Amino acid sequence: MQTITYESLKAEQAWMVVSEQLNQRNTLLSRGISHLEHSTVELPLASRLMILRYHLRHSLRRLTADARQLPAQANMAGQLHSQWMHIHQLHFLLRQVDNELRNASEDSARFREWLESLESRIYKSALVSLN
Repeated sequence: MQTITYESLKAEQAWMVVSEQLNQRNTLLSRGISHLEHSTVELPLASRLMILRYHLRHSLRRLTADARQLPAQANMAGQLHSQWMHIHQLHFLLRQVDNELRNASEDSARFREWLESLESRIYKSALVSLN
């Protein structure tokens, strides 16, 4: 039986927030690609976003597989450390995706206008306090 501590709950909450944000970015990329495909001028940017989306999905699979292959830590501190390490990696991935989306919005007025038309809750940065 595992003991639930404040620190483990805090790590679980951070993991849920960053995972939800990554899921939102995946959806945003999918919708953005579809939006850009309607204009032949925007096809190079749509291709760039497709590559970004592929990178996001591939990286998530790799990080998840790596986390599952780590040996189970016998002590709570080791488990917590491993969990925070995984959260930091996910957060780094989220920042990379956000930077690429920002670059794409600077390169295309059409994409920028589309992003600005979305509800703000769909596209927001993760406010995760990482230890």
